[in-house]
Amino acid sequence: LDDREMFTSVVRDITERKAADRLKDEFISTVSHELRTPLTAIQGAVGLVVEGAAGEMPADAQKLLAIAYSNGDRLVRLINDILDIQKIESGKVALADERLRVRDVLQQAAEANQAYADQYDVAIQMDDPVDDPWVCADADRLMQVMANLLSNAAKFSPKGGTVVIGATRRDGMARISVTDRGMGIPAGARETVFEKFTQVDTRLTRDRGGTGLGLSICKAIVERMGGSIDYESEVGEGS
Repeated sequence: LDDREMFTSVVRDITERKAADRLKDEFISTVSHELRTPLTAIQGAVGLVVEGAAGEMPADAQKLLAIAYSNGDRLVRLINDILDIQKIESGKVALADERLRVRDVLQQAAEANQAYADQYDVAIQMDDPVDDPWVCADADRLMQVMANLLSNAAKFSPKGGTVVIGATRRDGMARISVTDRGMGIPAGARETVFEKFTQVDTRLTRDRGGTGLGLSICKAIVERMGGSIDYESEVGEGS
């Protein structure tokens, strides 16, 4: 101002907020652990019964056990996802910084996730990267991101459809894409699609299940590795 430099600072005491965050993290970790331990035992027991370890069961009983096992499996995935994202966001997960060939990552992801896609009669196809980019990233976490994206793409693809994965160079980065020809994402979902416990509100989404944490975990991992994540979609055409 005129011949003087003025500085304005705002100081806020965030002690209570930090304490609340710490209590929340401790609560999530404790509850998740206490749930996961007995649930794993329950799943193991129910799984053995489903497989016939207790002898042949009546058809009605088999159907009920299959429902119990399926829902228990979903609950285990939810607990694991909650623990995962809590650890990533709190910085407790150490990420490796390896030099990876993107073509190898995509090939491995396609092979590892094809069995899951087979459940929906969907094929995973890899477009071989022409310029063969390399990245510095954590291989296991990058594969976790790919598994989340590919499982979503397979779930929401039409029967007999194909999911295509590929990579290109862009502004010194590798742009990895997962493309499906499914239902697409409504325009109004852009602000919330990467938030926790968010799912596109359609009948098909409810039928396909899921924890609503997959894309949130993807975002947290990708950003921790110095990248960004986004999508392009058209309803009825794919994503």
